[in-house]
Amino acid sequence: MRRPARFRSLVVVGAAVLLATMSAPAQAHEPWDDGSVPPPPPSSPADGYSRNMHLLSTAAHTGGVNSDLAFSGDLVFAGHYGGFRIIDISEPGEPVELADVHCNGPQGDVSVWGDLLFLSVDTPQSTPGCEGSRNVTAATPGAWEGVRVFDVSDPSAPRFLQAIRTDCGSHTHTLVPREDGGTYIYVASYPLSASNIGPDCRAPFERISVIDVPGGDAAAGLAAKVVAEPTVKGIDLFSGASGDFFACHDIQVLTPRKLAAAACLSQGQLWDISDPLAPRVTANIDTPDVDIWHSAAFTHDGKHVTFGDEYFGPAKEPFGAIWTYAVDDPGTPLSHLRIPRAEPSTYHNFNYVPVAGRNILVSSAYGSGTSVVDLTDPSNPREIGYYDMRSNQWSTYWYNGLIVANDISRGVDVLRFSGPETAGARKLPMLNPQTQTFLLG
Repeated sequence: MRRPARFRSLVVVGAAVLLATMSAPAQAHEPWDDGSVPPPPPSSPADGYSRNMHLLSTAAHTGGVNSDLAFSGDLVFAGHYGGFRIIDISEPGEPVELADVHCNGPQGDVSVWGDLLFLSVDTPQSTPGCEGSRNVTAATPGAWEGVRVFDVSDPSAPRFLQAIRTDCGSHTHTLVPREDGGTYIYVASYPLSASNIGPDCRAPFERISVIDVPGGDAAAGLAAKVVAEPTVKGIDLFSGASGDFFACHDIQVLTPRKLAAAACLSQGQLWDISDPLAPRVTANIDTPDVDIWHSAAFTHDGKHVTFGDEYFGPAKEPFGAIWTYAVDDPGTPLSHLRIPRAEPSTYHNFNYVPVAGRNILVSSAYGSGTSVVDLTDPSNPREIGYYDMRSNQWSTYWYNGLIVANDISRGVDVLRFSGPETAGARKLPMLNPQTQTFLLG
């Protein structure tokens, strides 16, 4: 077996930071939960990160596009456009890569369920298996796109199980767990480009696919299949390269309240998922100040929902912001917040820290690295921490006392936030950031 790669801890970032730290007055630091002591803060926020943000390590992965993340135990599952990686972060300062699975097909959205990993592919491939190439279109005989299923019971040797075709492929996907030990998968897809338009992928589209997975072992992975294609029609259409269509980019579910928040390109939506095979749209949330509705996350008390705007353009208020609404009255936004730095940026993938009594959002940002936002007062959002060292991060999430980010070109960063706002955060056995399975008062 190939010896796992070990990545060195990044103690300082650049000689300037080191010199500034050496010359700064000595300061006392409270130890973290694991007994370690955070490094001294930088001399000023101009160094590119706030005093409460500390980079512990980078598990490098260069030469391609790194995308979304999922977590189980001490393992990080990091998607990329050529497959996925499995990284052990039991020692956050020295992560160990256990596997890098090469399996062609953007964009590498990942989730885990038991011994199974699911991988989204939204560009036509020549075959369903990992050996396929991208030099085809949806109209090519035998072309495939959708969700691939892997057995990761041995994280050093993942095993491909099957590929499930879905209409227009799978741009992202979201697990909807069931009490019987199985899960449904909501597949968000749309005609990404003219090459994606096949016989079952035509504008205006207006639907998702639902995959049934009867359990969390390899047998269940082999039995997984599409069981429904419910309509999620909105009141607006997004005009893209393939024509006017309505489809969802990303979905988060709040299973205790049987709710979903869907970022559907031209608008946000709330769904009643009491019948998970037939989600019902209960609110259409629209604003002219959003470029593309990209991501969504519920607060852990279930009272508010935050949507993100994937904006492509120069820094301009209010584009590229996060927008927060009351779940029970989503007609008017309670607030919005752009990255408070003068650079082109946009919030991307994010989650809320599982801490009672406070709403702390951890988010990636194109062009601005990682941002930590206090939304405890949803009408007055405040950025309370950031790490922005020429970073271009696709996904950033809070997980068990750490902040884990997948930088598009650099790889997986492990960071620590040392502010008091996250004290008492719950530790989790696993995390699929788009799936919220509990409430906190």
